[in-house]
Amino acid sequence: MIYTNCASLLPLAAYCYHVLNLTGEIRIEVKELEVDGYCYDDGLIEISKKLEDKGIALCHEMVHCYQYQYNGYADEEEAYRLERRLYEQIY
Repeated sequence: MIYTNCASLLPLAAYCYHVLNLTGEIRIEVKELEVDGYCYDDGLIEISKKLEDKGIALCHEMVHCYQYQYNGYADEEEAYRLERRLYEQIY
């Protein structure tokens, strides 16, 4: 299940959720941040509202959700490698 305060991100989030075989609740909040995005190990994703295109950041953080669920830790290198692939499959 995906919850978000930004309806325009829902289709991309649902795509990533399915492709990455995620389970459980994912909460996406678009808010004031000093960074592009952040993912917590409990499924909370924060995306900076300053970003013009929030999709790449969302894909990056969804990869971190996958990593937390299946590996127990986040790996930036893998997230950077997969973010564009996920994004380009839908856009």
